[in-house]
Amino acid sequence: MTSTNPFRLALVSMPWAIFNRPSVQLGALKSYLEAHSTVKVRTFHPYLGVARILGRDLYHFISGNVWICEALYSAILFPGQRSRARMVVEEEAGKGGNRIPLDFDAVCAQLETHLAEWAAATDWQKYDLIGFSVCFNQLLATLAAVTYLKKQHPGLRIVLGGSTCHIDFAPPLLKNFPVDFMISGEGEEALLNLCSYLAGQTSSLADNNIFSASVSSGGQATGCVKKQLEVARLPCPDYDDYFREMETQVGAETFIPVIPVEFSRGCWWRKCTFCNLNLQWRGYRSKPAEKMAAEVVALAGRHKVLDFVFTDNALPPKEAVAFFETMVNSGRDFRFFAEIRADYRGRAMEISRKGGLTSVQVGIEAMSNSLLAKMVKGVTVMDNLAVMKDALANGVVLDGNLIVEFPGSSSEEVVETLANLDFAFPFHPLTTAAFFLGHGSPVDEAPKKYGIRARTMHHQAARLFPAKIGAELALLIKGYRGDRAVQQKLWAPVASKVKKWQDYHSSRNKTGKLLLSFRDGGDFLIIRQELPDKVLHHRLRGISRQIYLACEMIIDLQALAGIFPSFTMQQIEKFLDDLVAKRLVFREQDRFLALAIRQKT
Repeated sequence: MTSTNPFRLALVSMPWAIFNRPSVQLGALKSYLEAHSTVKVRTFHPYLGVARILGRDLYHFISGNVWICEALYSAILFPGQRSRARMVVEEEAGKGGNRIPLDFDAVCAQLETHLAEWAAATDWQKYDLIGFSVCFNQLLATLAAVTYLKKQHPGLRIVLGGSTCHIDFAPPLLKNFPVDFMISGEGEEALLNLCSYLAGQTSSLADNNIFSASVSSGGQATGCVKKQLEVARLPCPDYDDYFREMETQVGAETFIPVIPVEFSRGCWWRKCTFCNLNLQWRGYRSKPAEKMAAEVVALAGRHKVLDFVFTDNALPPKEAVAFFETMVNSGRDFRFFAEIRADYRGRAMEISRKGGLTSVQVGIEAMSNSLLAKMVKGVTVMDNLAVMKDALANGVVLDGNLIVEFPGSSSEEVVETLANLDFAFPFHPLTTAAFFLGHGSPVDEAPKKYGIRARTMHHQAARLFPAKIGAELALLIKGYRGDRAVQQKLWAPVASKVKKWQDYHSSRNKTGKLLLSFRDGGDFLIIRQELPDKVLHHRLRGISRQIYLACEMIIDLQALAGIFPSFTMQQIEKFLDDLVAKRLVFREQDRFLALAIRQKT
């Protein structure tokens, strides 16, 4: 790699990446390599072309279902699996009352034509290496593209990386597909090392994150590069190629993109038993607030965009608050989406909203304390309710999943969940998500502890691959044998209740009224409580008002007794238990939380 003859690298992100976002993986890799070497990088986003051809509504629908995503390209890559791929699409597309028509044969034909035209539009032989980022819903689209390119240009050198490319995936990938290299884990330094090797600057692949098809010993290269990358020193991601491609593919005025940014890598909690999102990270690291703020301001100015999404598993609490404090005074109307934990609330939520945080994904997962303990969430039901309340009070749209059918969960946990959903009713509804077994998750590593008798290939995945290949692949989503039928029956009432919750909110979401709110009269409160079949009003006077306001944040009985010494703990407890029965207050052991939100005029 010299200045007169630079190494040329093409980086590709296939469907079904979210079409109105540039790829953070490609943007980060391009900026790093060009800042640390003479490598010339060009990024490609063929998912933009697919979104244009299919239409944004259909593309968005498909990209939201992993099995539809993979099945459509399975039919292209493995013609012998076409009938089974069709079954997958028909089953998955029919779930949830989908009203978007999906013609399997027509979509497959469009995708196949697009792939051929996209591949023919570039002189791939001028690149010394072609890299594909393979994350959620992109595996078979990527393998179809790799196979097509290799047939047209057998001499191309191809590397795959991304969250799908964990260590266990390397041997079967390199054995069964025309892939030359695979990178497991963070890509910046490993990809730079691979480029140096292919350019003849180094004599061996001295990086154990790089797997090679030409190495006979299981595919793994020798050497050891395990130092932790400092994200605080990473350059700002380069999204220029995406914006140029967007203009030519769909037109610059068709939509305003949302820019992904990375505040941290890994997860500072990293204990949830169902989670396998951190297989690729070594430790947890975050950027300083001032660097994150400078990056956002720079990207907004360069691309004339104000909407950003944090790609973090969960925002770093202290640095995030400092960041949003900076954004309050930026003079710009930023909007941010982030994933947070349930303990990100109170002052943090208030400041973040003022700084532009408009929507969040919260890892709610369960509304049963014993189930939350099994999941090792580190929070309680009261914490979950508190963050749902805080988000609504601050005008932040909160989405969260409620995991149902968790293996080994009990009927008592279902009953507890059903009861606690009544207290969550005033807040933004959750979405039920059936448990899936994630490769490398704590549940996967200790299956017997959760009543799992055998781990298998997921039944939908088994339809998409030829049997011999599928049996070897270590996919991120697995199937299992255990108490699945029992769990499905147990959790059916919860799914039904959540659906009614969603339907009710949907039917009245234009009224602008909170379902549970209060107005303060100085020495009295008026609480308005809207239920599905009636609207109730409650008036609290004098000391009753003061006790209720003292419970706006989680507080325990002993602390309340200290605030109101003229009342015994038994008197306070009796008063609050009456409000718990009316679902105006939530109780968890000796802690209380008032659920009504002050109605702003």
